[in-house]
Amino acid sequence: MLDSILNRPLLWIALTVVLYLLSARLKEKWPNPLFTPLVFAIIVIIILLLVTGISLETYNIGGQFFSLFVTPATVALAIKLEKNFVYLKKHYTAILTGIFSGVIFHTIMIYAFALLFQFDQNIAATLIPKSITTAIAVGVSGSLDGIVSPTVALVVFTGVTGAVVGQTVFKLFNITDSVAQGVALGSSSHAMGTAKAIEMGDVQGAMSGLSIVVTGIIVVILAPLTVPITNLLF
Repeated sequence: MLDSILNRPLLWIALTVVLYLLSARLKEKWPNPLFTPLVFAIIVIIILLLVTGISLETYNIGGQFFSLFVTPATVALAIKLEKNFVYLKKHYTAILTGIFSGVIFHTIMIYAFALLFQFDQNIAATLIPKSITTAIAVGVSGSLDGIVSPTVALVVFTGVTGAVVGQTVFKLFNITDSVAQGVALGSSSHAMGTAKAIEMGDVQGAMSGLSIVVTGIIVVILAPLTVPITNLLF
């Protein structure tokens, strides 16, 4: 009887939605980063699965249906960009320069940490695509002989971290420009950062959605160039 209940997709869909709505309500009442819906829902589901011994495969009977909405949700970001296209026309040089320099700096930092902590080639390759959206990161990691599963985990962790601490960083460094905030969140924290950017405003959401796409394209183009560097360093 219990197995029959656990294998019902509706159970896991309902659980995920309830946790998301609960965390949104808690965040309204107590604006703590831990109550950020993506963070809270992920942590509670992980704890629930560990405590009960329920496998991830069982959860994915229903949980996998949320993946179906990722692509259309990403495409829908173009609507906000179209409405705020004037900002892209006005600041396109700064936007593209910021994204490109961010990718380069991120890659240099990965190599620096890899050398500092004596990672091997596979671990370095696993880390390189951590700041791009999952669908692209999986392909890049595989093409560089990285380990795909940790890459996915790192992508999620990076996105959640950016969404949680983004506004604090902006306040700390007095970053008040809407375009700069959107580009920073989208290029560093992909879809999860963009969800936070949309909460902050239409301009931030539009620029963040644009940054996801441009960052992914730049990483895909530059990824093959990292192979000889990786071979040389490791």
